[in-house]
Amino acid sequence: MNNNILAIMTKLLLGALYFTETESPFTVADWGKIPPTELLSKVATHYHADLANLKEVQPTDFFDHLISKVDPSDAPMVENAKKIQTIYTLLEQNLSSLKVIRIEGASRIPVLITGYLPDGTCVVIETLAVET
Repeated sequence: MNNNILAIMTKLLLGALYFTETESPFTVADWGKIPPTELLSKVATHYHADLANLKEVQPTDFFDHLISKVDPSDAPMVENAKKIQTIYTLLEQNLSSLKVIRIEGASRIPVLITGYLPDGTCVVIETLAVET
């Protein structure tokens, strides 16, 4: 596992926020070598969720919303969008099987961005959406 890529992701996400009804930071984790066919089961187990509550979102749609739906006169939001764009580019260049998974069923919704390093290690970026 390339711990350097985790360090780079963590540094790039420093200060970046996911805006819903609250502002949530992003955290990066190494989930080890989970086969892609077992990822959703692992997510459901980890979050004590039913598989039916896992909703996949197209990564391009997820990131496009975060990057382009920003008021250009709001400097902090523009800076946040730039950070998100930088991390998305890094993810596309370094990870395969990129997924965005929402764990729905409550007003506090974990949002996971997952992907695989060339050695088969699953990297997870987590944040939280609040939707009441």
